[in-house]
Amino acid sequence: MNATEDRAAPDGESLAQVALDLELCKVCGICIELCPEDVFDRDKLGYPIVARAEDCTSCLLCEIHCPDFAIEVQRRARKKPAQGAAATPEAIAEAASDRVKAALAARPDHDERPVTGSECGVHGGGDD
Repeated sequence: MNATEDRAAPDGESLAQVALDLELCKVCGICIELCPEDVFDRDKLGYPIVARAEDCTSCLLCEIHCPDFAIEVQRRARKKPAQGAAATPEAIAEAASDRVKAALAARPDHDERPVTGSECGVHGGGDD
């Protein structure tokens, strides 16, 4: 006996899907107690039911803590990145690499003066 809840948001986006395998469930109630959004209710026999799927944030607390592996939460579909945003890991790494290169290019390479205690910003001033 499986119970699955899947609904669509008003804008057509798929909400998180919570699948309960009631054959594996031992009615411990951990999922009901841990859910920060109060998504679950109990049926007459005490089994969890997905009462408010639209409130599920896909935090996975119920799935992670279910001792019987009776819950599976599928993550929501990713939203499209903002126009011009560095949304992919590759684009973020490239942007960070460009900032490091710019910082290195702005630093004088041939400054060979020794740093004294009074010039050190980390260790503070003092006599050397």
